[in-house]
Amino acid sequence: MSDLLLNARGMGIAFGGLKAVQDLTVQVPAGGLHGLIGPNGAGKTTAFNLLTGVYRSQTGSIELDGRRVDGLRPHEIARAGMSRTFQNIRLFGELSVLDNVRLACHVRGRHSILETVLRLPGFVAQEAAMRDRAMELLEVFGLESMAGEQAKGLPYGDQRRLEICRALATEPRVLLLDEPAAGMNPSEKQALARTIREIRDRFGLAILLIEHDMSLVMEICEKITVLDHGCPIAFGEPSMIQNDPKVCEAYLGQPAVAEGEP
Repeated sequence: MSDLLLNARGMGIAFGGLKAVQDLTVQVPAGGLHGLIGPNGAGKTTAFNLLTGVYRSQTGSIELDGRRVDGLRPHEIARAGMSRTFQNIRLFGELSVLDNVRLACHVRGRHSILETVLRLPGFVAQEAAMRDRAMELLEVFGLESMAGEQAKGLPYGDQRRLEICRALATEPRVLLLDEPAAGMNPSEKQALARTIREIRDRFGLAILLIEHDMSLVMEICEKITVLDHGCPIAFGEPSMIQNDPKVCEAYLGQPAVAEGEP
């Protein structure tokens, strides 16, 4: 258990009488690539909101690299080493591609208000380092030639990649991706699959992925947790999940029929 970067056990939250997430455990080791799937309304994004401090889990605990982070605010969790993207893109559309990433670098900023106001050498040096870091990340995603363009002017697939790039700028140890392939065409999804593996390997991240594209999930995820109506109903390797009767029932609305049955 000591190699777990993300160790969330028994998470749960209810809104009024609705139990949105119940007794959910998500454990991702260093370098792991884990999928969180389920039908629409299963509680996947709510689970991400619990992990990142948007909502406070009413049960269980959340540990990041051995440190309890449940109860911390979102920016504190980001500083602790967990960052995310969103189902609906949340870029700063009026800002440049470069500035979107550069702003995220400030999560790790150390200069004081006085240094900022007076533009002292420490501030200037750190800002230059952040710009260099942002450009390096843009190069990883093939976006460096668009650095000066407004983020809102990018094609949809490039906006998705920019959001992942911005999340990486916070230097996370655990990266949460909420439907990163949404709206992408098949070739863009294949490129995204390669990119996710590359950033996992290059930056040594643990990645937790929500995705509706089952071919993408089955291709890149090593372990998968399945939610239905807020409850975990299955966990295991992709081959196990594909053949789990409870998963088939959750997605198809009826029990899977075994081969040879009428």
